[in-house]
Amino acid sequence: MNSKNSDSPYTLFRSAKHFFSGTLLSRISGMGRDIAMTFAFGTSPAVAAFLLAFRFAHLCRRLFGEGALHTAFIPLFEDSRARSTPEAYTFFLHLKGGLSLFLLVLLFAIMGSLGMILTFGSLSPANREIIWLTLLMMPSLFFICLFGLNSAFLNCEKHFFIPGIAPVTFNLISIVSALLLRNYLPEQAMVWLSFTVILGCACQWLITIPPIYALFERGPFCFSWKLLLPNFAVLKRLGKPLLFGMLGVAASQINNTIDVLFARYAHEEGPAYLWYAIRLQQLPLALFGISLSGALLPPLTRAIKENQPHLFFQLLRFSLEKALVLMIPLSFALLLLATCSINFIYGRGQFSNHSTYQTTLCLWGYGLGLLPMALVLILAAVFYAQKNYRIPLIASMLALGLNGFLNTILVGVWNGGAASVALATSVSAWVNLFYLLFALPKRAFSESLFPLLRPLGKITLSAFLAFSGAWVITHFLIGDTSLQALLTQTPPHFSREFSRQCFYFFSETLVFFLLLGMASWACRVHEVKSFFKAPPVSLSINSS
Repeated sequence: MNSKNSDSPYTLFRSAKHFFSGTLLSRISGMGRDIAMTFAFGTSPAVAAFLLAFRFAHLCRRLFGEGALHTAFIPLFEDSRARSTPEAYTFFLHLKGGLSLFLLVLLFAIMGSLGMILTFGSLSPANREIIWLTLLMMPSLFFICLFGLNSAFLNCEKHFFIPGIAPVTFNLISIVSALLLRNYLPEQAMVWLSFTVILGCACQWLITIPPIYALFERGPFCFSWKLLLPNFAVLKRLGKPLLFGMLGVAASQINNTIDVLFARYAHEEGPAYLWYAIRLQQLPLALFGISLSGALLPPLTRAIKENQPHLFFQLLRFSLEKALVLMIPLSFALLLLATCSINFIYGRGQFSNHSTYQTTLCLWGYGLGLLPMALVLILAAVFYAQKNYRIPLIASMLALGLNGFLNTILVGVWNGGAASVALATSVSAWVNLFYLLFALPKRAFSESLFPLLRPLGKITLSAFLAFSGAWVITHFLIGDTSLQALLTQTPPHFSREFSRQCFYFFSETLVFFLLLGMASWACRVHEVKSFFKAPPVSLSINSS
């Protein structure tokens, strides 16, 4: 029998719930930040340049501060803790010192290079603005990468709420700044907003320090400032897994950069359409997909260290089941509710009718990739727990190549809009998923995947029935014809009255989920009913 403190589906559910609780508040405040930006500045070219610069400035965040560092740090930290907790904590502090020094050198090199380009380069005004804003935001990289390392450490200690909620500080600073600067010209406001990005990232990092200090105080560990000095043996130990992880994340970030550049080529406001669409698509992905995968990696790693394969595959099956139960219905919900949700959230201030139309098309494109993106996060954790960084890297590179090819065809040859870029991203995500499935151990299919085939069919059928029924009701009874207009590529007029925006959004959402509940009951999809119910604490685990 497992206690509450040992790894099991129950503890995974509890960890994911804590992760979800913090991330939910973070995402709600992030939505508030986007609403403040669209209200104050719309999708003007200056905003598109700011968002593009933000992506460039935070490219290294993904490489050194979050994705790659998490996947490299957690297995090595758990290896050290299997020997002794003080050794693991020493590893963390040495790494923190080495990462700080590396980031300072990297920032000096990048900012110097950008300064040289601005001084001696022959740039168009639009490109000069992007590089200038990137240069201004670049110091935020130092704080956000250290925040990523702190988050990985806290996750290993089963502290998920603080890392999840910390970005609320960044979002609140951004909201206040956008509202205070709304009367400025967009070009001037974006410069000041770049400085608030640095302030927000610094505050986000500072929030994670008190819980780490408390862990050091309670644990069998004697802190010394000398441990923050870089240790090249630690950096060498981390080097190979971090390199493979960085290459995999780099492929993903290059994908994102390619998307933004092709969107900019399609239309100067294209990056803004993509940004606001993917923020909605990533809301369920961040709340549930990232929560599950973030909570899953440490116990998977421990299951391997303790030679518990049955527990390993049981945790995997539990995570995949939760992802399917949620992401399949939400994929259909995004297709149905894209128009009313975007108009309800963004449809005011400087966010025009055309912006609503184009952002909706982008959200449709991204919605098709919601399920594979969530499953990729979970399946990648399987390989990272085994210190197999090569398979996720190959999958990411395949997705990168396909994404670039599809963007070239859809945008460069067929002159498609920003929505074509979103569609290419979703297709690439499906290819990434199928490669990871193909590379899984055979036992994963027998113990984790095959038992889910029947629920998969029933969940998909229930979601499709709910989508079809809600489409009929919204068209004939509620009177919302925007979905039909979008399908015929006829830009509809979106109501700017807040009362009507609320009516369409809440009524269509209510209809869809009521029909989903009825269809799930008719199809006997028990997994939907038990989604938010924790598994039994005393679930037996065989360590065969």
